[in-house]
Amino acid sequence: MSQSTYSSRSSAKQTASSTRNSHKKNNNTKEKEPTQITASNCKNKIEEYKRAFNFFDANNDGRITIDELEKAMQKCGQRPTKLELRLIMYHGDNDQNGVITFDEFAHLMNGTSSMNQYTYDQLREQFDMFDKDKDGFIEKMEMLSIVRELSLQASFPRQVVEQLFNEADIDGDGKISFEEFVLAVN
Repeated sequence: MSQSTYSSRSSAKQTASSTRNSHKKNNNTKEKEPTQITASNCKNKIEEYKRAFNFFDANNDGRITIDELEKAMQKCGQRPTKLELRLIMYHGDNDQNGVITFDEFAHLMNGTSSMNQYTYDQLREQFDMFDKDKDGFIEKMEMLSIVRELSLQASFPRQVVEQLFNEADIDGDGKISFEEFVLAVN
């Protein structure tokens, strides 16, 4: 490293250090401003969440059901898949009582991303992945074992997979056909 590069880096470090020290010596009102801004931002975020929650809570009972969630998302121009709705409900409904309260909603708002409708090819690929024995049907244990083998439990917890399977098995024969799979996921 050349001497000029070294000395310019040293002077930059000294300038940064002296700048930090001078900020520490300033009066206390400047130090409190970031705290006030943070509290204000938090209050604004809570108000934003309350407005959003009230939009989803159609009957104003303080709880969002899966039907209310779907209708509100459709009002916003989104066409959620059944799988997306189940996952949102699963991850939002911390006590697993079938509804999302405001506290659960606020927690959910901090990290939910939406999913798109699956194409035919994507659905076919997913179905084939779950159909381990290649008999044209997915059995519940096949689905659960694939989720376990691929370490997808964090994204698709057992409860969600079982709910998906039970709702998809329209004829109640313990197997899901491709058509039933498409209806359940999209």
